[in-house]
Amino acid sequence: MKVSAPGAARIWQPLRERGFRRLWTGQTLSDLANWLDFVAISTLIVYAWGHGPAEMALYSACVGLPWVVIGPWASVRVRRFRGKTILILCDALRAVIVFVMVWADSLPVLLALVFLKMSVSSVFDPVRQQAVKGLVGAERLAQATSLSGISANLTKIVGPMLGGISALWLGQAAPFVIGASLYALSAAMLAGLPRWGTEARRAERGRGGALRQAIAHLKGRPLLRAGMVYMGLTYALIFVYDNLFAVLAKDAGLREEGFALLIGCVGAGSVAGAIAAGYWDGWRHRPIVRMAQAGLLSGLVLALAGLSGLGWLPANLPGWLLGAALIGYCGSQAAVPFGYLMQTETTEDTIAPMSSLASAVQTSSMLIAPFIGAAAATYWSPGGVFLAAGFVMLTVGGIVWTRGAAPGGKAAFSATEAREKRLTL
Repeated sequence: MKVSAPGAARIWQPLRERGFRRLWTGQTLSDLANWLDFVAISTLIVYAWGHGPAEMALYSACVGLPWVVIGPWASVRVRRFRGKTILILCDALRAVIVFVMVWADSLPVLLALVFLKMSVSSVFDPVRQQAVKGLVGAERLAQATSLSGISANLTKIVGPMLGGISALWLGQAAPFVIGASLYALSAAMLAGLPRWGTEARRAERGRGGALRQAIAHLKGRPLLRAGMVYMGLTYALIFVYDNLFAVLAKDAGLREEGFALLIGCVGAGSVAGAIAAGYWDGWRHRPIVRMAQAGLLSGLVLALAGLSGLGWLPANLPGWLLGAALIGYCGSQAAVPFGYLMQTETTEDTIAPMSSLASAVQTSSMLIAPFIGAAAATYWSPGGVFLAAGFVMLTVGGIVWTRGAAPGGKAAFSATEAREKRLTL
């Protein structure tokens, strides 16, 4: 009889497996490198070169577009190669690209390098998802997904901070040099990964039709379809209001130092949410229900923030800090179950293209949603945008929750649980 480990110990269990330990360490190094140059690039564009919102919008487009147009296509093309080789090559390429940014002397050159870097990242992430599935047992997938969330969210806090400090102390080129070094270290760590999959399966993957196979797979997975649509709507709403956060805080009467604390609380809440998802994993039998519950809570917080921005509720810093932490917490409470859903509702052959497709759906709204939010804020107000976003989130979360969290209702859940049991055997 298998005895379950306590929650605090269970969350770290995937790290006992040497392959996943190396993968997670490499992922953490590359995640940190991903965010290290964020402040440096923004500083170059706005402060050093004197550009404004239009150029920053172009920067955002260069960050998001590869996930929409490159990722799904490339994830199919690289399936014939060993996943380990792809991961190492991606890190090596990103190390070179980021290092070359040291000599970028104009906006077009810098944006071209950013586009190249994000194109490589759009290949790296689906293969990493495939590696998690191949290196971790089914019974530990929830904890492995949680650990990946902890890495992603913690580096979002630490990376920009280290980038800013290194640029201040060591010069503008320092974040790029350090970031390139971190990618190189990640490649070295990933070189020790064991193989997953088989040569025969890789040969099969190279025959084509992979994207059609993934779409056919998606048609037979109502929970996965519901999860992808739900996360797509969630990200669209996030991109609508995200750029208005600073304006809303100012309208509510918060000072600059208060806004900085808000951003820190969002990051801290995200880390806490990922840890909690790995500690209490009862949601794994019905992951999309937890995603809907997180949406309901975040929708309520957004609506209250909007009312405060409109002046209909009193604004106080402790309340805003709590709300910011809850938004971050709810984000992870939705993202970790969705990552687990992606792992359990796909096969080794479909995980990479499905992951790319999910990223494309989530990121595509980045190309238009911020402009919709800005136009709505001009016509109405930032508080009104937050209030409307909260209402939509409450509505969508409520519908998903009350309908049994998927088109198939309880039957879909029982099918998912049956698959999970077969994977565990």
